Amino acid sequence: MAQSNWYLRHEDRIFGPFPAPQIDEALKEGEVAQDWEISMNGVDWLSIADSGQFKSEATRWAGGESKESASWHDQRVQARKRWLQESSGVTEVARDPEQDAAARSSIARDHIRTQVLLQEEKNKRSSPWIVLLALALIAGVGITVWLGQGDKPIQAGIGQTVNCAAALSDGVNWTGCDKTGFTRPGTKARNARLDSVRLDGAQLKGADLAYASLKRANLRNAELADANLTGADMTGADLAGADLSGADLRYAVLARTNLTGVRFNATQLDKATWVDGRVCAPGSTDVCR
Repeated sequence: MAQSNWYLRHEDRIFGPFPAPQIDEALKEGEVAQDWEISMNGVDWLSIADSGQFKSEATRWAGGESKESASWHDQRVQARKRWLQESSGVTEVARDPEQDAAARSSIARDHIRTQVLLQEEKNKRSSPWIVLLALALIAGVGITVWLGQGDKPIQAGIGQTVNCAAALSDGVNWTGCDKTGFTRPGTKARNARLDSVRLDGAQLKGADLAYASLKRANLRNAELADANLTGADMTGADLAGADLSGADLRYAVLARTNLTGVRFNATQLDKATWVDGRVCAPGSTDVCR
C-alpha cells in the first residue's frame, strides 16, 4: 500500500499534502510544531499532538535533552517564519466570519470521527465496515462544510513561485523548467519543487534532494549516484538509463516510474513505494522485497 499523504493547517492556511517522512523532517527542523493540525482529506482536522501520528518532536523533548540556547531557539522561530512565508504558491483558505454555527459545530464533532480513521491508518486491521461508516460520516460533514464556505475551493501549496532562473537550492520551484544537461554535483535542494522538470542527462552525483517533488520529471540518463532522495516523490517520472548507484531512496515514491535500464548498486529502498504500489520491506537494497 502506498504511503498516506497529509495536509497541514496553521493560522488559517492549509499546506500540502505531504508524505509522513516530510512532516517528521519538518518537526525535527522546527518548521512545524505539535499544535499544527493535520488531515488526510483537507476537511477533518486534529492537532499533530492529539493525532499520535508524528512523535519525533515530542520524543526529543521527552528524552530529557538539555535546554536549547537562545540562538538555537531564534533559528527555530526563523525556520517557522520561512515555512509560512507568503507567495503566490500559498493561498489562504476562504473564511466567512458569518459561517453558520451549526457547520462549525459539525467540524468540531468530526474530530472524533477523524480519530477512527487515524487508528485505521496505524493498525491496518480494523473492520472494513468501520472504515466505510467513517468515510460516509466524513463525506456528509464535508458536504456541509463545502456548502458553508461558498464556491471558492481550498487551494494548498507551499514554497516559492516558479523561477527557472533561480539556483537549484532548498525549496526552489522549477516546475516545468527545461534544465537538460544541468550540472551541479553535490548540490543541496531539499523540499524542492521539480515537477515536470527536464533534467535528462543531468549531473547530480551526491546531490541532496530529500523530500523533493519530482512528479513526472524527465531524468533520463541522469547521474544520481550517491544522491539523497529520501522521501522524494517521483510519481510518473522517467528515470530510464539513470545511475542510482549508492543512492538513498528510503521512503521515496516510485509509483508508475519508468525504471528501464536504471543502474541499482547498493541503492537503499527501505519503505520506498515501488512502481506497482508495493511498499518495499526494511533492508531492501537494489531490489524491492
